Amino acid sequence: MTRKPDRDLAVPGTRHDPDSGRTLHGRWFADPYAWLERLDDEQTQAWIAAQEAVTHSVLRAEPGRDWLRAAVSRSARHARLSPPIPAGPPGREFVWQADAGDEKLSLMLRRREGAPLEAVLDPNTWPSDEALVFAVPSPDGALVAFGKAVGGTHDAVIQVLDVETGRLLPDRPRGTGHTAPAWRPDGSGFFYAACPEPGEVPAGDEAHWNAVYEHRLGSDEPARRIFGDDREKEYWCSVRISECGRFAVLYKWDYVHANVVHLLRLADDAFLPVAPAMRSLNQVQVVGDSLLVHTDLDAPRGRLCVAPLTAPTEWRTLIPENSDTLQTVTGIGGRLYAVYSHAASHRVRIHAEDGAYLRDLALPGLGSVNRNEGEGIVSGVSGSWSGDEVWVNFTSYVQPPSVYRYDYAADHLSPYHVPDVGLDASAYVTDQDWYESPDGTRVSMFIVHHRDLPRDGRRPVRLSGYGGFNIPLEPRFSALNAAWLKLGGVLAFANVRGGGEYGRAWHEGAVKTRRQNAFDDYIAAARRLESAGYTTPSRLLSRGNSNGGLLVAVTAMQAPEAFGAVYCRAPVLDMLNFPRFGHLSSATVEYGSPDDPVEGAYLAGYSPYHNVRADRRYPVMAFVPALNDRVAPPHDPLKMVAMLQSEGKEGGPYLLLPLRASGHGGGTTLTALVEQDVDELSFCCWALDVAVPSPDEAPGATSRAAR
Repeated sequence: MTRKPDRDLAVPGTRHDPDSGRTLHGRWFADPYAWLERLDDEQTQAWIAAQEAVTHSVLRAEPGRDWLRAAVSRSARHARLSPPIPAGPPGREFVWQADAGDEKLSLMLRRREGAPLEAVLDPNTWPSDEALVFAVPSPDGALVAFGKAVGGTHDAVIQVLDVETGRLLPDRPRGTGHTAPAWRPDGSGFFYAACPEPGEVPAGDEAHWNAVYEHRLGSDEPARRIFGDDREKEYWCSVRISECGRFAVLYKWDYVHANVVHLLRLADDAFLPVAPAMRSLNQVQVVGDSLLVHTDLDAPRGRLCVAPLTAPTEWRTLIPENSDTLQTVTGIGGRLYAVYSHAASHRVRIHAEDGAYLRDLALPGLGSVNRNEGEGIVSGVSGSWSGDEVWVNFTSYVQPPSVYRYDYAADHLSPYHVPDVGLDASAYVTDQDWYESPDGTRVSMFIVHHRDLPRDGRRPVRLSGYGGFNIPLEPRFSALNAAWLKLGGVLAFANVRGGGEYGRAWHEGAVKTRRQNAFDDYIAAARRLESAGYTTPSRLLSRGNSNGGLLVAVTAMQAPEAFGAVYCRAPVLDMLNFPRFGHLSSATVEYGSPDDPVEGAYLAGYSPYHNVRADRRYPVMAFVPALNDRVAPPHDPLKMVAMLQSEGKEGGPYLLLPLRASGHGGGTTLTALVEQDVDELSFCCWALDVAVPSPDEAPGATSRAAR
């Protein structure tokens, strides 16, 4: 017999308000724990503290926390270095850097070739809850516009630093939630996207009406609104400056479903439409007298087009759509570097300027090059059209984020910065398994494990998924996953519908009233891991973050017998009220609207908060809100824990693990992130009965009873 989690934890009682709720489309929906939405209320704070005390009594008593902390720290605390960022005269460059002991990345300056690096912005000297979100040098390298946020990485405020004097300029760009600036070529000012100033819009709309502004340095005039939407408040914007310095490239986004693109000609402020209709996703690069347009218009898996600047809407296909998903194209040194998602991992193909295929760029292994940011997918291959240096970012499940140089003439990829994280990558394998969802759709899943893994059906497995917003789940390294592998555990990542792994059709396969497809895909992944001999439900932990948190909560409600434990971090769980939180009214394009009779009924059918049943035995579950979250409602996990503790008494226990001074992405220091990982691993080991090895024995994930 293996030890089971203690189901008799003394959890605090919760006030139940039977009259709280709403009538929607003729049906009453109870919301007895709506009072927990008032996070600053004394009663709510006391309830959070009491729940937190119970959780800590479990996790901090778990044997081996020191081993877990050492394992996570070994893989998290390593030197970090970015490719150089040229700015100013030849040889002058900036880099992002951190030593193994640093809590945060710093912006450094090298004044000339061979000169030592010196700190320009060192957030390690700031209070621990302050984060350096972005920093962009001016073209001459004399100034840096940077964003500082508190308690997370959202709601950044731009400030401008004089590099030589270290003095902050008095400039304060207007608006809230500033994004990274795009400097004018002469350094006289910059463009950026932001939401309006408080009081400029009706109450409740503060997170909307996003627009691009121009800030002129030293000007007493308010920032000029350049680009936005006057009808649809949910759209958001972004801006870049073309390499040639002649244009600002302006984007307006309907979440990650579609965007429009215009050019602003800086010489005369003329607007040139490139993609004026909101019907496709597009990325634009100015190359000489032409535009490169990467689009999924009439090409669900993406294609590259070219258009003359004299007629920017007259596109001609340069690289046609194929069976892989074209994620990004970057023009460097007169050639085109196309990054494809091939079965959810990356391939890089090099094309000539006329689109002709030249060769593949061989990567270090199965992994990822690109990354996901607010502006969709950002290429991990960088350089300039007029230069010849090619930089390639690479990561995998067993290799940390690394930087390589690519020499086209020699066709050689050489390491520039590959950190040592104390994990022997050769000891592990990444398999890709394909399985069928209930409707017959074939779904892929990565499974990472030790080469000598016994397929005895008893391995502890952490299954993760995302399934939304066109975001692909691709091979990426984390210190937490490295520690789990060292324990002898198995990692599984299901590429369920709703993500961006297989193009627009794959994403749209789980949008709005098709979202059940993502849930079915994920439950099928759990059952596949059992039938393939990896594990049993009692040793399978389901882990999701953000939209993935919704995924793991819904599937636990629908198929509780498939999972032994659930770790649900920063989720949306009340699907009838999510549009009331911040910018999430924009997410109705993905989830559907509760106010729509058809979509509202569909949302009610799977909303975790509204589908807790007293006759079901739910798995052990931990709900993890980030209390400073600006992306997902931090109160939803509170309400869900209260509902489960009241109604789901056949299963559990259900724990609340609040992340304090943390935003959607976690804490602002490496120490905070490590401690969050240690808590998560402690929960995994407690819930799945995994024994943490002592310092003098080799790692191996066995049950305590087996030792």
